[in-house]
Amino acid sequence: MFKKYRRWVLEALVIGIVFFCIMQWQQKDLLSKSMQAPQFNLSELQGEQTLPIYTPGRRTLVYFFAPWCSICKLSMGNLNNLNADMSMVAVALSYENEAAVSAFIEDQEIRVPVLLGNPQVATAFQVSVFPTYYILDAEGKVEAHSVGYSSEIGMQLRTLW
Repeated sequence: MFKKYRRWVLEALVIGIVFFCIMQWQQKDLLSKSMQAPQFNLSELQGEQTLPIYTPGRRTLVYFFAPWCSICKLSMGNLNNLNADMSMVAVALSYENEAAVSAFIEDQEIRVPVLLGNPQVATAFQVSVFPTYYILDAEGKVEAHSVGYSSEIGMQLRTLW
């Protein structure tokens, strides 16, 4: 019986290591931690106002998504449930038109501000997969970053760093 549990633990450890390596590889091209994030003023979805991507003086979670992204569909709703004492903003990239973004946001019932990004924003933040998100400190420096699905608990833990 001990051999059986030992094998399960070993298999779980190998799976964990493989998962960790894949995550690190996916994040290899993102902005480095402690690097100053670029600042853009972008148009707000369903509004004439432009807003900065991050709020100087406040920690900010910046969530980059595409309306066609199925993983974004699964994870984006987790933004609504974060109890973080920080600003949050979702930035649409790789979209056909504003109507596609609007339909996606309405379907997901997102309650955080949504900005319309562009290829320059994607390049500056080195976003090549969706979703990608950054947590920026009060000075706009990268504290944490991640790509792919993240659960509500995963996002909450990253905001505690």
